[in-house]
Amino acid sequence: MKKLYKIIVLFVGLIAMNISVQAQLGVLSSYFSPETITANDISIANEDAVNFAVQFSNEDWAGLSTLVAGKEAINFTNYPNPAITSTTIAYTLTAKAAVNLRVIDLAGKQLAVLIKQEQVAGKQEFYWELAKNNITSGMYILILQVENKVYSRKIIVQ
Repeated sequence: MKKLYKIIVLFVGLIAMNISVQAQLGVLSSYFSPETITANDISIANEDAVNFAVQFSNEDWAGLSTLVAGKEAINFTNYPNPAITSTTIAYTLTAKAAVNLRVIDLAGKQLAVLIKQEQVAGKQEFYWELAKNNITSGMYILILQVENKVYSRKIIVQ
């Protein structure tokens, strides 16, 4: 039973890592859905393990597929990237939320706080002139915090 549990935990962990990487690349389709895993797909003699897998798929996969399908995604982008003098940072809020947008360098040092306010639901855009924050050529990370969720994007400045 312990081996089975470890295998299930490992399997779920690998899938979660794959979903995270694929979602960041923006290529994950609706391949994962609540119907993907059913009791018929699992050939395990132990009935408790089957019940665990079915319960997991019915509850947690629904949340993951919703996230993957874009219903909770905020579409956090910046363009142009690489940027020369300015960039536009865009994201979509599904509800009114407290937003904090900041820039850090690769060493983790915070260079600027671009937005720190509550914003209404819908598409948001922020036009950022790099010279205002003394941003020189290099790679930086945009950190967008919406309520308790944190998103990040890299930006290259030429």
